[in-house]
Amino acid sequence: MEINVHKKDNKYVFDLDGSLDIYTSLDLKSALEENVKESNVDVCINLEKLNYIDSSGIGILIKSLNYIQSLNGTMCVANLKPSIEKIFKVSGLTTYFEILTQEEFEKRYGNVIKQ
Repeated sequence: MEINVHKKDNKYVFDLDGSLDIYTSLDLKSALEENVKESNVDVCINLEKLNYIDSSGIGILIKSLNYIQSLNGTMCVANLKPSIEKIFKVSGLTTYFEILTQEEFEKRYGNVIKQ
């Protein structure tokens, strides 16, 4: 999996490309902890290029949300493909995460990714 991080002010966007699974989930954890250390941050995990997620990936997203909330920050996920969105719905993750559409993502984070 490839992770690209964009930052502007207190906003972060993590673009994930590939698979978020048992082999790559700790990469996301490391990337978050290395980049996000201050409080009151606004983090978005962009799943537009994510092809696959397993239970380890789901677990690391929940741990990431807890980590960001411990910093008094907010975290959302954006641009879920239909197959990934189905997994989120079936596993009940839609009640934990704010999920943004492409349009909502562009409006809220467009200035972060277009630097």
